[in-house]
Amino acid sequence: MTRPWLSVIGLGPEGEAGLTAGALAALGEVAHVVCAERHAGLLPEALLAGKTIHHWPAWHQAEAVLRPLEGQSVAVLGTGEPFHFGVGTSLVRWFGIGALRVFPASSAFDRACARLGLSQQTTPCLSAYGRSLGAVLLQARPGRTLLVLGDGELGLRLGPALTAMGLGASSLTALSQMDGAGESRLDARARDWDQSVDPITTWAITPEADEDANPDWPALRHEPFGLPDGAFRHDGKLTKREVRAVSLSALLAAPGGGLWDIGAGSGAIGLEWLRARPEGQVFAIEPHGERRGFMDKNARRFGLGHDERDRFTVSGAHAPDAFDAAGFSPDAVFVGGGLSREGLLEGAWQALNSGGVLVANAVTLEGQAVLSTWRERVHGDFTTLSVSRGEAVGRFTGLRPLMPVLQWVGRKP
Repeated sequence: MTRPWLSVIGLGPEGEAGLTAGALAALGEVAHVVCAERHAGLLPEALLAGKTIHHWPAWHQAEAVLRPLEGQSVAVLGTGEPFHFGVGTSLVRWFGIGALRVFPASSAFDRACARLGLSQQTTPCLSAYGRSLGAVLLQARPGRTLLVLGDGELGLRLGPALTAMGLGASSLTALSQMDGAGESRLDARARDWDQSVDPITTWAITPEADEDANPDWPALRHEPFGLPDGAFRHDGKLTKREVRAVSLSALLAAPGGGLWDIGAGSGAIGLEWLRARPEGQVFAIEPHGERRGFMDKNARRFGLGHDERDRFTVSGAHAPDAFDAAGFSPDAVFVGGGLSREGLLEGAWQALNSGGVLVANAVTLEGQAVLSTWRERVHGDFTTLSVSRGEAVGRFTGLRPLMPVLQWVGRKP
């Protein structure tokens, strides 16, 4: 086993006062200290005397600084708990756990929960540093506070995004430099947030619906998928709620988070996939311009479309020509349209990762014929989905059937 040579020391805004005796002893033993400039500024010069200080431009770029020091006595200073959105996991990936001794400090989430009276084990603790804002907002629901690590500008981005979701009345709390000399707190409604705060801030988001918000909108619902049809803008070409729920239950049996949504229409399948797997990614293919416009509006209802890092991308090309632009191999593929296009199923199946799931729905006889031929080649399972909905018939209620759907589901070996 590798001899430990790298001491990973968590550091809070209070500086030396927050270090344990073990952390102080480890820091005293090393010849090199690797950290961000602000971390070195939190410690007295006497603690760092006689040591060579190496600054990294960002923690995820620290390997280039550390690699030449491998095997020497080195301390890495990180923020709070190094293994909760910190440098710790990267260090293990680069050098192995055997190289590390770890001395954590209280995390920003510990401190925020203590100030707000939150139960940390039931509070989603997330990060917007270097990550998609959409992956955070996909998890916003009324009645559940989120804690989010972010910079001082995050409130200015959260306000418009939450308002577009029907959550403009949400409460935002910015907790900055907790336990440091410059500790501060600022509270406001999301729709009213209009200022920047300290760049070292933990944000509490307590979602609250606007009075005029549509109760069918995604952020006001609690089911993981199978949202009401009214959650989406569409032109009628929508995978209906009941069929969508069955389709997603099959798709979500796939490992991994990457989905291709072919014939995406309103984007309902791809958006609900991300609602269930916020860290996933979707490549949606929809050549119809008006439907892509609906998709953009629907994405904003889910909290997407406000960050270029959001992992929901749309192609206006036809399948299978669009496949090369996906940028990733899918773990799941949904085919909601275009079955008759030559090479579509073959190309999607070839691109699908091993163990992945392909779900194809057909309502036309032509599409069903394609699926029958396809099943002869790769097997898989057929299901017919027939749904009737209750509707008023005078003062009585009748059942009006929707178009039946033939669904094929296959898992790639």
